[in-house]
Amino acid sequence: MLVASCAAVALIAAGCSSGSSSPNSTTTTGASTTSTSGSGLTPVAIRALQSALLTVGCYAGKVDGAAGPLTTAAVRAFQGAEGLRVDGVYGSNTRTKLVAAAAAGTRVCTTTSGSTSTTSTTTSTSAGTVPPAAIAAINAYEATNGPATGTWQITSTQVSSVDPSYVLFRIGPAPGYQNSVQGGYGFVHSSAGAWSVVGFGSAEVGCPPGTAQTPVVPTPVQTGFGLTCPPAG
Repeated sequence: MLVASCAAVALIAAGCSSGSSSPNSTTTTGASTTSTSGSGLTPVAIRALQSALLTVGCYAGKVDGAAGPLTTAAVRAFQGAEGLRVDGVYGSNTRTKLVAAAAAGTRVCTTTSGSTSTTSTTTSTSAGTVPPAAIAAINAYEATNGPATGTWQITSTQVSSVDPSYVLFRIGPAPGYQNSVQGGYGFVHSSAGAWSVVGFGSAEVGCPPGTAQTPVVPTPVQTGFGLTCPPAG
């Protein structure tokens, strides 16, 4: 669950306190001390915030627990889409609406943070809601293996109606990068409760013979997504 009832991602709102007037104050939680560094949220809470913003389509950066400009822009994008005051402050009204939207798997934003252009972003939930952990796994994979952060975006995600442990996702260039970033599709799979990307490319992803890094995706799952593999031989 997302926490902190009165915090700003870019700066602490007037009247709110992180427990100290020092710009590099610390908040003690149990036996550990977590630096707030002016964000008003602990790294754990920021990761939860980023994951929720990913789920609702307002954020395309790393889920890293660091409240940077992309996170602030994502909060502002969500506020604008929800008709809230656009100030970048993660206050109680913003939190309530974001938690509800993320829990419902509602796609709120039609633009990713870091860009002022608008682009179509769709999520199919006909077979179920895409878990936030699956979205986080996609972003983590692309941030490590794909183009630079901010040049791409998730354009669609869909849970398999055959096996909900598989999610099909598609990546496309962010506005302004259409000539430099190539899109593609892939699969994220849940195993032992952990989501990870099991293949990504421009064609024949998850098809036999597969490799240790890109295992074969079951044919019924591929077919359920409207995909086909070339005949063997």
